[in-house]
Amino acid sequence: MVVGKRSRRSRAALAALAVVTLAAAALFAVPAGAADSTAASDCPDPSGTVKIGLSYFGSVATNLGEIGNDEAAELVPADQAVVDGYKKGIAALNTAGGIAGCQVEGVFFNFSARSDDFNQTSQQECAAFTQDEKVFAVYAGAYETKVAVDCFAKAKVPMFQIGTNYPPSCADAKKYAGFIYTPSGIYTCRYGSFIKLWKDNGLFPKDAKVGILVKDDGSGQGDFLADKVWTPELKKLKIPVTTFNYTGAINGATFADVNAALGNAILQFKSAGVNVVLFTPAGAQGPAAFMPQAKAQSYFPNYGIDTADGFGIVASAGAESVKTGIGISWSYLDLPLTEQQKLPANSAAADCAAWSTPTTTSTPGASPLCDYFHILNQAMTGATKVDAASLKKGVAGLGTKFVSSVTYDGGATKFTSKRTDGATKAMVLEFDPTAKAWAPIDGKVVTIP
Repeated sequence: MVVGKRSRRSRAALAALAVVTLAAAALFAVPAGAADSTAASDCPDPSGTVKIGLSYFGSVATNLGEIGNDEAAELVPADQAVVDGYKKGIAALNTAGGIAGCQVEGVFFNFSARSDDFNQTSQQECAAFTQDEKVFAVYAGAYETKVAVDCFAKAKVPMFQIGTNYPPSCADAKKYAGFIYTPSGIYTCRYGSFIKLWKDNGLFPKDAKVGILVKDDGSGQGDFLADKVWTPELKKLKIPVTTFNYTGAINGATFADVNAALGNAILQFKSAGVNVVLFTPAGAQGPAAFMPQAKAQSYFPNYGIDTADGFGIVASAGAESVKTGIGISWSYLDLPLTEQQKLPANSAAADCAAWSTPTTTSTPGASPLCDYFHILNQAMTGATKVDAASLKKGVAGLGTKFVSSVTYDGGATKFTSKRTDGATKAMVLEFDPTAKAWAPIDGKVVTIP
């Protein structure tokens, strides 16, 4: 079933939002699955079924000529294709035993790109999943904000966060243990090693001065990363740091405010002699707003990028702005398809290839959604209850056995009772301005502590 709402957006608002989200969508707007619900004899629930929630970023890919009209109550073809993919995946999950022997019923939420307020839509999504449908777990792959993280945890519904607008922090994971999971992600408190990787791969010139663009979303995560994680490491290298805080956009219209704020950031960075720019996670808003304006002012600092914020947008909107870009990637979906195909076979992706919708940007079966289905199935195997406590115990028990369909080193991951961000390996990439794509510097995989 599909739950959602109507909304209106102006042509300029959605066009601005599309710049931010179309590239970032490659990280999470991938095919998925759902299926018919039939009772299973060994299911702990008398109904024989269990509901799971899945969000999708609806109407991002619709014709821009339609912007400004009321969003149709029915799904547009692009959105319907995503939901159909979800259904195919859940059908495959049910064939594989479902969740704890229960057949799975999918509930889908259209997190509209035309939303007037992503915080409000996050709250609506949470209410639809937890109060109306009472789902067991949620795949939050759209543009959910911190509001969704708090809401699902307080409702005691495990959330698998895939989107990059607000990647859960270590503080979230500690506060909401058992309710926050990122199977193919890395929490921001583990970003400290990025500085050395950037240094070793030539991001910082001899006279380096770093500027950090800090998204302020009220959670303090951006400030923590800039002040407590990156700045101490940069000071060890005797590299001066300038930070610039800005408020992130909560809809397409307020992206204009981000654009204006980062125009001021360029002036401040140029005045301070900043020649290297880093971004805290912001759903690609930072690169999308900063890079084109910097180019217009003939300002070409070196850019440090990571999976959480920017590979796709740099390869599109920011391509003409970057002369030197070094990236830390923990999802091989950051690579061009030709590079993905050179990597060792991934068993999880191969397993999902049978039901995944073909794409021109990733190898068959590779998607965070594939990880969502697999981890639910594997962590809940043998569980006597379909509840958050059983899931927490099961995820911790997976250890290094869980294989992600999108992480490096054949899908290597690591889970413990206190660690729920699974990615452990990364690859350093360099931006090729001519090809407008990211490519491995040496093809070696490194470990992120």
